[in-house]
Amino acid sequence: MKKMRSYLLLLSVCILSVQQASAWGSTGHRAIAEIAYGQLSAKTKAKVKDILGNDYLPLFANWADEIRSDKDNPYNSLPHYVNMPLDAKYEQADKNPKGDLVSVMENMVEMLQSKTSSNEEKAIALKFIIHLVGDAHQPMHVALSEDLGGNRVEVQWFRQKSNLHKLWDEDLIDYSRLSYKELAVFAGEPQKEELREWQNISVVDWIDETHEITKNIYENLGDKNYSYVYNYQYSPVVYQQIQKAGYRLALFLNKLLE
Repeated sequence: MKKMRSYLLLLSVCILSVQQASAWGSTGHRAIAEIAYGQLSAKTKAKVKDILGNDYLPLFANWADEIRSDKDNPYNSLPHYVNMPLDAKYEQADKNPKGDLVSVMENMVEMLQSKTSSNEEKAIALKFIIHLVGDAHQPMHVALSEDLGGNRVEVQWFRQKSNLHKLWDEDLIDYSRLSYKELAVFAGEPQKEELREWQNISVVDWIDETHEITKNIYENLGDKNYSYVYNYQYSPVVYQQIQKAGYRLALFLNKLLE
């Protein structure tokens, strides 16, 4: 019986870890990659194809989440999130000694650009970058450690049990019933001034910017029984974050690979 309880405890921890690692669901991540694909330069597309065998980014958008199920993959437990207090900025917040999204991103950029990396290592790094840019724009991936990025905050979504993390990962997007290509269109296009500004913003800036949305979400938890009003309030935020992630991913890859 003790062994069974220990096993169940370990299983629950693993499930929560996987939940916290997944962001935007498969539809959201593919939409971000679809937006980015349309903004890649011809030179960048050629480099992506050399590394991955295909330049269509949505094919690889969810790989970093999918390998969570592969216990033999050495990259299956890398963190896809940053935990920080609501009133903190990334640079001032205590860092996880095991790493976080920012440190993983830095390592993947270094692996991608290193002259000593094999093509297999470059492929791993590129697929992680495609995914992590999306994660950096999901508010529950820049959230609180004490509730596992919203996984322990129970909510109702149209009278169905959910949690704050799942709400932002999947529920808000799934409610729209859009395909990832439709979602990419609904996300819209930024102004030219915004694009120029985004070229000079770092990954840490993305994190701090997303964290402001996280703070707003926690300040407006209300009774946690969400439906039409919550969707009306926050679905534009979801579209905006997917738009930003898509265009920033393209800018990031064009800069790295050109």
